Amino acid sequence: MVAKCSAPHSTPRNSGNHKPRDCSDVQDDGNNQNGVYSVFPTHDPDGFMVYCDMTTDGGGWTVIQRREDGSVGFFRGWEAYKEGFGKTTGEHWLVTLLMVLNEDGMMNITHLNINLRIDMADFDNATAFAHYSEFSVGRDSVNPEEDGYPLNVEGYSGTAGDSLLKHSGMRFTTKDRDQDQSENNCASYYQGAWWYRNCHTSNLNGQYLSGGHASYADGVEWSSWTGWQAESSQSSHQFVHLVQHILVTSATCSENVLFNRT
Repeated sequence: MVAKCSAPHSTPRNSGNHKPRDCSDVQDDGNNQNGVYSVFPTHDPDGFMVYCDMTTDGGGWTVIQRREDGSVGFFRGWEAYKEGFGKTTGEHWLVTLLMVLNEDGMMNITHLNINLRIDMADFDNATAFAHYSEFSVGRDSVNPEEDGYPLNVEGYSGTAGDSLLKHSGMRFTTKDRDQDQSENNCASYYQGAWWYRNCHTSNLNGQYLSGGHASYADGVEWSSWTGWQAESSQSSHQFVHLVQHILVTSATCSENVLFNRT
């Protein structure tokens, strides 16, 4: 997934004692190679390591999710998704990069104008993408976690078909925190974690099943492109561009989530 957001920042990006807040700052500092860099978001002045994609759509993207070979299990509980897991250079989920202190001190990306892009590739190397002109998590929440990190997306365009709009307004569900509208826990039933409704049209945190599978809708799914019994060959890439834009990219056999500020 790739997301871009447009919003002014209270601190000039290149002021004195500048530390990169995300990969777009890393790029502005003259780094143009894909790789692991230290970033220092407002909410975490001690910083942490992220993988920066400097080649996709102009570069400057922070990878916050990647699925590429099934080496990391994504069927996990709430705390794992809250804290993040996996390896920066391989499959991982770093939801903490979505938590940004705005001027009111609220930890969210909710008041930024964010575009979301999901790029997908299947096991036959076919590719497709979905773009959303608006994307947010917990936009109207004082406490996004208490509210379940609700998703908001609008404005689809692309070649993969829309498999996310039906999830808009939903809270995030994991196997140990059921917040969907189904009688069953959709995360448990479909072996993933997502903004399920009843239950899903996409399941990008589902099982990595390496393509076509006999089981129903429990893989890395984007139903409008792959249906419910085939999955992307490389997991979706999710990127977030957090300066003026947030970009989120996703590929069906592998997933990357990038965070970039413009």
